[in-house]
Amino acid sequence: MRKLISATMMGVLLVGLGMGISGCSDETKEKSQVTTSSPGGKTTQTEEKSVKTSGDNPPTPSKAP
Repeated sequence: MRKLISATMMGVLLVGLGMGISGCSDETKEKSQVTTSSPGGKTTQTEEKSVKTSGDNPPTPSKAP
């Protein structure tokens, strides 16, 4: 009976650690694209930002222009 309780507690502990570690490092990507027209032609500028967050209250991504 002791072995069964011990094995159950170890399983719960391992599942909890696995869920906690996998949720600690989130990554948010933001991509913005600006196209400018001129007499010489079109130019497109693409900017991609990657924000790595951790914790319970990560910052919100900024709005694209």
